[in-house]
Amino acid sequence: MIELLKRLFHRPLLALEILAATFLTSLLTLAMPLYVIQILNRYVSYGFNGTLITLTSGMLIAIFLQLGLRMLRTRMAVAVNQVPNHRLAQDMITLVFRAGDQEAETKSRLSQGLNHVDTIHQAYDAHTLTAVLDAPFSLVFIGVIYLLHPVLAAAACMGIALALIFGWLTTRRSAGLASALLTARSEQKRLNLSGINGLETVRAFCAGSFLWQKWVPETKKINRLQNRMSAARELGQSVTMACNSLSSLLIYAVGAVLVVQGNLTVGALIGTNILSARAFQNASKLVQAMFSLSKANRAFKELTALKAFPLELEADDDRQFSPFKGHIAFKDLGFSYRGTNTPVFESLTLTLEPGQVMVVCGKNGSGKSTLARLLMGLEKPGRGAILVDHVNIRQFPPAWWRRQIIYLPQEPVFIEGSIQENITLMNPELSLDQLNALVIRAGLKDFLDKTPAGLATPLSDNEKNFPFGIRKRIALARALAGGGRLVVLDAPTESLDETGKAAIYRLMNDMAKTQRTMVIFTNDPKIIKGATMVLDMDSTPVPEIKYSPMVQGNREIKKVPDHA
Repeated sequence: MIELLKRLFHRPLLALEILAATFLTSLLTLAMPLYVIQILNRYVSYGFNGTLITLTSGMLIAIFLQLGLRMLRTRMAVAVNQVPNHRLAQDMITLVFRAGDQEAETKSRLSQGLNHVDTIHQAYDAHTLTAVLDAPFSLVFIGVIYLLHPVLAAAACMGIALALIFGWLTTRRSAGLASALLTARSEQKRLNLSGINGLETVRAFCAGSFLWQKWVPETKKINRLQNRMSAARELGQSVTMACNSLSSLLIYAVGAVLVVQGNLTVGALIGTNILSARAFQNASKLVQAMFSLSKANRAFKELTALKAFPLELEADDDRQFSPFKGHIAFKDLGFSYRGTNTPVFESLTLTLEPGQVMVVCGKNGSGKSTLARLLMGLEKPGRGAILVDHVNIRQFPPAWWRRQIIYLPQEPVFIEGSIQENITLMNPELSLDQLNALVIRAGLKDFLDKTPAGLATPLSDNEKNFPFGIRKRIALARALAGGGRLVVLDAPTESLDETGKAAIYRLMNDMAKTQRTMVIFTNDPKIIKGATMVLDMDSTPVPEIKYSPMVQGNREIKKVPDHA
């Protein structure tokens, strides 16, 4: 409720306009019961048509005024929530993209956080706001009933009070079930995504029965919770209707006695029931609004916990940093994965001067890709530091630092979009000529020439809709688009044919000639032969520098014939 009031009064003038519209709308709601009272007491008793015409005309005006005010109020209520909802979504997206901790559990919680944003957006909508604002005016309707007869006001209050009590109990019950259902659906979603993303594995290893055994209990649990929620909601609606009927019963029973005693007119009795129904309707909407707000409150608590995640630094202006000159130093660097006691490596100390080429080799699992991720700032060292141009890498905003790097990961991952959009992620301002030059350098031209949509071809990471070699070349073009002074290539020739390898060799030779500092993670002997320095990750726990820098003239990577 506090959040609702904060949103409402964030724009005070708009809040006053909404409150004024709500007040006038509620006053116009009184028109119908007053119309009924006047028709039954005056027109039916005296039969004067002028009275009927006057009252009906006034009622028609009230109906259209109320309609216009409600539509206007809804538009203003939408405006109240628009900015806070946009800011909340923006904050969540920022958290997702800048969260420093990228463990699997964190990623799952961030994914759920996006769902929490949707929950809050649905809760804080125009319907909820107007329901909360309308609720206090139920007291106005009860007050009018009190003026007609205090006993009838008591009867109306009794029905509304019972509805609110049962509604509150139902809301609490439903809230607990909704939380359990959300958890169960998250578990099933992870299971479903595991099966869909690994569909070939499921088929190849006949894992369908294994997934089925896990899927059936989760589905039964979800169905059970859904059935209990449906039953709780149905019970709540049934009790609400019963309370409404009970209120009407009491009003008519007591009112009939008062009419017979001459203390109340028939018109006043019917008008009282209409007023009671209006008050009851507002109370019912409030219960529904409180249920939505309770869900939103839980979502806010989850988002507050997510905001405790460490965020990467962000530079307001990249121009405040000098361009990277190419000097890299590892000082007593060590790394261990969370939950393990054995370090991947430790005490790594070495220096790369601008223009030098270092090859990092070792068997799978030796830590090559981990070192690449540390150099990119995607992981944090457990000890020691990485210095770039004699400054700790952690002193720079990660986004600025990554723009200094031509990075090719071992496993290409793409976002949903076209090939062109993925290539130009780092540099959206690339001209078409520059883009075509990158395509040629990465060896993509022949493939794109045979593809009807060319660069506009949709690229999906979930479906992995292209062969690995083509995906590797797309990732290479994406890396080249940045144009940084540091080159980080993780397994650049892995799973490529001879033509693809030849393209990689040519590119590496070209980049070496431009005096870029290069760190290449590979076991490819042809690349190793052209290195200035070789770092052996198989030497544990301290990686070994196998030989000293070679003569500059022998630094070129062994060339492969262009036709190979």
